[in-house]
Amino acid sequence: MTASAKSVGMGERTITASDRQTRRHSAHFARVASLCLAMAFASGQALADQRTVAKLESRASLEGVDLLLNGAGLRNFLFLDVYVMALYLPKRLSDANAVLKQDLPRSVRITLLRDVSAERDVGFLMTGLEANNTPEELAAIQGQLEQFLRMIRAMGTIAKGSVLQLDYLPNVGTRVWLNQRLLDTVPGAAFNRSVLKIWLGDQPTQENLKRALLGEPREAI
Repeated sequence: MTASAKSVGMGERTITASDRQTRRHSAHFARVASLCLAMAFASGQALADQRTVAKLESRASLEGVDLLLNGAGLRNFLFLDVYVMALYLPKRLSDANAVLKQDLPRSVRITLLRDVSAERDVGFLMTGLEANNTPEELAAIQGQLEQFLRMIRAMGTIAKGSVLQLDYLPNVGTRVWLNQRLLDTVPGAAFNRSVLKIWLGDQPTQENLKRALLGEPREAI
């Protein structure tokens, strides 16, 4: 018996070092092929989702106030696009601080590209809130935040294609809509600002989505 072969028993074929190397190469090829297929699927899905972004209305109206599409983009997770988000403002602004500090009417529209668990979504919302607001800022809106999270949890599983809309009006608050059905109104400018920081704060949920909402051309994202 040579050093490159190992006996595996009477009547059984001898497994050589060459056999083992071939099997390793085959397993590696299978993993690479699976990854390429996943990336190809994700790429095709991304093209379809970019078309969804392109179809967004360029204007909106909120209680008689004309709003412009400031920017829109895709929220990604791993290889998957989760939702399309659009930000509408009375005038176009490219600076996040200007958006957050000015008490202006505004609308956020989120179109889901897949089914989403509301309970899991609450976890993502809390992570974004805590990353972009101080404990004192969150304490100041605790009641409003609890009201908002109860609404989200009550949605259960939110179906693909659903549209969540957050319309903010000064002295009124944030009207929360799901598929054009008004769920409730959450009072206070501070609440709306804190929630918007999830996407426009210093630690946004996704940096290139923040840039897209601020009007950066999609070709550069």
